[in-house]
Amino acid sequence: MDGLITEIKILNRNQNDALTAREEQSHNAGPETRDLTSNCISITGPASSADILSILKSNPGQDELSQALATIDPFRKGTTALDFDIRIPGPKTAQILNALVSITVPDYWDSFNAGSKDPAPGSMRLRAALLRCLSSVSGISCFVTHLRSLVAKARAPSQHTDASPSGIRIRNILEACSALLEPKDFILRLRTDIDTVYKNEIQKQVAWKELLSLVAGSRVLSVAAEALSLVNESDTVKNFSWIADGSRYASWLGVNISYMASKLAATGQEEQWKALASLTGRALSLGYTDQLVGEIYSNLVNHQLTEQYTALFDRLRWTEQLATLEAIFRDIEKKYFLTGSTNGTSAASDQSVNDVAALCSSILSKRSSLESQLVEWLSKGQGGSIQTTALRRAILVNLSYQQELITTLLTKSLEQSADKIYIQHAPVRSQEANTQVILLAAGYLNRLNTVELKSIGRTGVFLNAVSNRLAAASTRARFLGMLIGAAISQLIEEPGKAMRFDLEEMESAEAEWYLSLIRTEDSIGSLGSIRPQLTGSAELKLKSIPTSHSRRFKKATQATTAKIVAIEEIDDLEGEEDEDEDLIPYEKPDEDPSDSDDDPTLVQRNKPTAPVYIRDLVVSLRDTDNLDRHQLAVTTAPGLIRRKTGFGTELAEHMEELALVIVGLQEQSKLSKFHEQRLQSMIALIVSQPLRMAQWFSAVFFDGDLSQVQRSAVLTALGLSARELAGVGADDAKALGLPALPDSTFPSKKLPPSLEAIYSSGESPIAAITKGIAQASLQPLAANAADNLTGPNALKVRTFSSRMEVERRRQQREAHRQKSTVKDLHRVLLEGFFYPLTGRFEIMMLQFTSSTAPSHNPFFVPHLLALFIQTLTLVLSTMGPHTPFLPSVTQQTLTFLLSLHARPVSEEPTVLSALLSLFLAIIDLNVESGTSGEERLVTEFAAQVVELREWVGEIFDRTPAARDSSDPHEQLRTLSAGVMVKLGEVMERYQGRLMGVNSGFKY
Repeated sequence: MDGLITEIKILNRNQNDALTAREEQSHNAGPETRDLTSNCISITGPASSADILSILKSNPGQDELSQALATIDPFRKGTTALDFDIRIPGPKTAQILNALVSITVPDYWDSFNAGSKDPAPGSMRLRAALLRCLSSVSGISCFVTHLRSLVAKARAPSQHTDASPSGIRIRNILEACSALLEPKDFILRLRTDIDTVYKNEIQKQVAWKELLSLVAGSRVLSVAAEALSLVNESDTVKNFSWIADGSRYASWLGVNISYMASKLAATGQEEQWKALASLTGRALSLGYTDQLVGEIYSNLVNHQLTEQYTALFDRLRWTEQLATLEAIFRDIEKKYFLTGSTNGTSAASDQSVNDVAALCSSILSKRSSLESQLVEWLSKGQGGSIQTTALRRAILVNLSYQQELITTLLTKSLEQSADKIYIQHAPVRSQEANTQVILLAAGYLNRLNTVELKSIGRTGVFLNAVSNRLAAASTRARFLGMLIGAAISQLIEEPGKAMRFDLEEMESAEAEWYLSLIRTEDSIGSLGSIRPQLTGSAELKLKSIPTSHSRRFKKATQATTAKIVAIEEIDDLEGEEDEDEDLIPYEKPDEDPSDSDDDPTLVQRNKPTAPVYIRDLVVSLRDTDNLDRHQLAVTTAPGLIRRKTGFGTELAEHMEELALVIVGLQEQSKLSKFHEQRLQSMIALIVSQPLRMAQWFSAVFFDGDLSQVQRSAVLTALGLSARELAGVGADDAKALGLPALPDSTFPSKKLPPSLEAIYSSGESPIAAITKGIAQASLQPLAANAADNLTGPNALKVRTFSSRMEVERRRQQREAHRQKSTVKDLHRVLLEGFFYPLTGRFEIMMLQFTSSTAPSHNPFFVPHLLALFIQTLTLVLSTMGPHTPFLPSVTQQTLTFLLSLHARPVSEEPTVLSALLSLFLAIIDLNVESGTSGEERLVTEFAAQVVELREWVGEIFDRTPAARDSSDPHEQLRTLSAGVMVKLGEVMERYQGRLMGVNSGFKY
């Protein structure tokens, strides 16, 4: 019998201690609180919802709160069963959750926080218990409701949020909500709770939809963003600010979705997969598709969980699948391919293309519907966010094993390339992409079935594509047509009988690269060996420059301790007067502001020195902790960059790194001329290597994570550097009041601040120069009108001396401009400035118009779009009328104007004025180039010019007249009238030449 009886040890965990603490607190409390506590709580702890609610409302101690939370904790085993579940919505649950959020969190969260100065014992356990009690759909909804009430209260006129208790409560609520949502398994735990708590399928669906509206429907994000704006900024805000940042919040959602998908079986669990697909589809509507999809596919596909990714992707709607696929392609281009090249010849290694092909194979999984959509995107050269040649190669590899699919792709691409409307109106980037697809598909089809390719080469589709392109007005379209004809004829004709074009363009490096595409043969590589390229646009996250690197050098910049040396005074009175007569007194030194401090211990003697090397400049610019060193680097950066230009390879080696730091600079303190110094630094970088850095800045303008101020600075730098390359940079800097740059060998003196304020201008530098260009174009019209009123030209005489003086000054300016002009100016401005800006703008337009997911277009902000158009106007006017690329530039500019003139954003006065100035500039270039340019406007580009002229006429008719010349409406009327008059003169002169009239002299 002894062996059948086992001794059991019974433990009452902390029961006596909790009771003792409660009795002591009741004894120390007032009579009202003591009576309430004794009446509501029995010695066995809270047994009902009323007891728990009374404890939470009576300022409980830590032991009482711990026992109350342990009672309602749904995940704590061994607790007494209550008459309610905190996870199920109801009257009792709502009262307790409201008390936890509105009373317990504001009162106890600071003591629960792990970073508090004096954490109470067991505070982390209490914190975890509190979060477990709030971990439900009802808990999140309570957070949102209470935050809305606090925001409304804080926005009242009588409240001062930064210092009021309301601001502190908002911070505590946000921090608690962030701690609740932060784990990557949060969504999975809530879904498990919903399946456990609710037995009815309808109740499960209702609870899940409520969770979707809170988490994926922007209710949490919107109220958190509004509340965070009312919280005083501090170091602790950074820990929970992600909940109010759309990009980081979408990344958190993507991590939770991918984690939940990784825990589900690929087959079965249909209800769970449907719920996860509905969450993903709802999250795509947040507007941060790239961040969301990037986390989902990278955590699933890159971790060999392709079956789970396929199960999730197949359950999305068709539009959601397309939005996901486009976001994946954008992320692939940013991570694995360089997007800075303008002509598609970006350097992407064959190995990286093969590895990305393996990634695309896992994503596509041979779905026929997606393959048909890819054929549609590739044949048109636009859509799908497929922008680089390397990505096209990676996608085509996955289609190359199906002869029928490759044949369809080649046929559709040739039909698209032969369309005359496509040739005339499609962006040049799209036509280049179409040509690349044709050559790649022809090469794959030739290796699969040569007879099929020959049959296509003998049909009218191929012949029409070549002939229609050769007859096009655009030189670029003709060049692409010659490439298609020469490449395919090499594959289908015998050696020596292929189509040849003996032109200089066909012997260039670009033509050789295009013709090599028919011999390109990629393969599907390994998914495990894929590596992102750190030099691509993934680096361009420039909103804040990290300062952790600069902290390594913080010790080197600290003040060194001075060694105290004993000073002995020697009294030598004899001969003192004789020695003093021989001494020459020093001049009084300049005043040092640091010497005026009363406390000598606060005087900083270890002042930073100006950097003399580029690598030291980069370190100093990143050292935002040492303000003196940082400000000195900002001030000396323009002169140092110009001094290092053409001197060794130091600047070239650190060029992009330095540009990355300069573009991302933030104004740490009120440094005078900070924005001007940063602008001068960017101009110096572009001028040092124009072709390379202009393309880099164009890429960072569109691909970088920049603020509007930073994007405006990049555009201004591009415009002013183009002017400096043409030899007029010094005049612009003097006219715009930019800070003078120090000479490379001798220091220069600056104007005092009082005089600098006189020459400062409140207008944008680009806007001021563009306005001057438009005025210079319109002044001859006004002068001609004045001449008609003052008599014939023969009676207007100018003195010989004044004419000689004007001619001498003009020759001096021309000589100075020729000395400071770079070689191949037209090619540099075209390939480095104009084509990258317009080409990337077309890509941006295609991306936002073809994307199936709605998103905000940051480039359509009126002042930023107007500055972009003004920069293009500046580049065009700098290029001049004698550029050999004027026909292609004219076509690109007219296409750009047609893509914008009918959009709602063009109704803004600033944007409308910029568009009219650009149209006027391209007309002036063609008029000044001679009769061939004028005829080109009314023959080759007649349809575009007439459409734009009608648009300008409508602007003039609907704009009211104003007496003040500075009124924006009057400026619009002046520009539109100038455009119509100039076009009218062009048409009259062309008609006169056709009819043989108006060819005589005028007296």
